[in-house]
Amino acid sequence: MIKLLFLSGSSRVGSANWKLAGAAAMIAKQSFGYRIDAVGLDLMQFDLPNLEKTLEDSREDEVMRLRGAFDGVTGVFMTSDEYTGAYSAVLKNAIGWLRRSDPNRCTPFQGMAVALCGTSARGVGGIRGLPALQQLLSELGARVITQHLELGTSESLFDREGRLLPKAQRLLLDGCLGELCAAASEPIM
Repeated sequence: MIKLLFLSGSSRVGSANWKLAGAAAMIAKQSFGYRIDAVGLDLMQFDLPNLEKTLEDSREDEVMRLRGAFDGVTGVFMTSDEYTGAYSAVLKNAIGWLRRSDPNRCTPFQGMAVALCGTSARGVGGIRGLPALQQLLSELGARVITQHLELGTSESLFDREGRLLPKAQRLLLDGCLGELCAAASEPIM
């Protein structure tokens, strides 16, 4: 069994990218449930100071809790909003603390399979922000899945009750999720 982490880099609780990460985890459980352990991670649940600040003893537990969320994980499905052509400060700060907290300046992303996906209300679907995130993750040693799944506007993904539409489910399953499960099953080099 492989352990996959599903997280959103969005700083807005309830955003389309939060919904997308949750929907992807549900699809993975339904489609690959016997082979994977799908775990959600909410970055907003960690009280991390701005990276430029010194880590107080009281916050060290938060950083260790964040690092612990990656224990045993072999793949990450990550969604990201677009913030002026990049990814969120919340995501960058969390990744920075993961790196800074390791004596060797490594992150859990070293050798890990990562699938990127994005949507937005403006129709660009993360197409400008995902390359910047891909570059960062590649620099950290992640095996970023090259097929990005930019799903377009958030309106084209969800029905009125907030459920992922069948067409979007199929795109996820045939694209990012299928490739992530295959890549996460391969041994880390």
